[in-house]
Amino acid sequence: MPICHFSFNIKNWAIVCNKKLEVDDWKKGEIFWLKNAVNFEEVSPKLAFLPPLKRRRLSPFARLFFESAWELLGENKNIPVVYASSNGEINRNFDLWHSLLTEGDVSPTSFSLSVHNALVGQWSELGGVKAEITALAAKQDNLEIALLEAYLLLNEGINQVLVVVAESPLVDSYNASPVYRQPFSYALSLLVERGDDYSLALDEGVGNSSGSDNALIWVKNQYLGVKTWQTKSSTKGTWQWEKN
Repeated sequence: MPICHFSFNIKNWAIVCNKKLEVDDWKKGEIFWLKNAVNFEEVSPKLAFLPPLKRRRLSPFARLFFESAWELLGENKNIPVVYASSNGEINRNFDLWHSLLTEGDVSPTSFSLSVHNALVGQWSELGGVKAEITALAAKQDNLEIALLEAYLLLNEGINQVLVVVAESPLVDSYNASPVYRQPFSYALSLLVERGDDYSLALDEGVGNSSGSDNALIWVKNQYLGVKTWQTKSSTKGTWQWEKN
């Protein structure tokens, strides 16, 4: 028996990262990305849809979030958002600690933007979003748990939910011990609706999952046209994916 099982549709989706990847690059997977990350051209979202003053307030990480989600939603941005990230603004947090230890003070603005829900707060402010917003941290299961949260919202009568999974890897200078790092910073946005296009189940078994970032595995499988696959849960069991 699965621990949980639910279905949903994804009307549209977009992936944005700080590296220039072509479709063929996305198909090659995480080992290739990790080995070749330094060879990919660095890119930064232009965010032409925002006034310059508002763009300057956004960190590189926040820019990825806005670039992936803004045009995906079109004119109707006032829908619930489920944001999930394990790292969040982790490098900003380390910068704050460094500033506190070396200078004895921190920037109040930077501190206010370092908390986990600050990014979706900026989204709410700049997008005029008054709908429910949720910020989660679910380790490797960020995508699956965010989709489960979206599914529960849809069951309450919501028509659409924006799901965003975003990560920014810890920079080398802050690495005290070996930790997993994503190959690049990214934001994956999905516009989720009720339906049966995707089925997702959490089984207790170990399974044959591979890779370390479930959201990036999802992106790779979309480009490859894969219909069924597994991803590992960071707590218990294996996620069974099926695209109908």
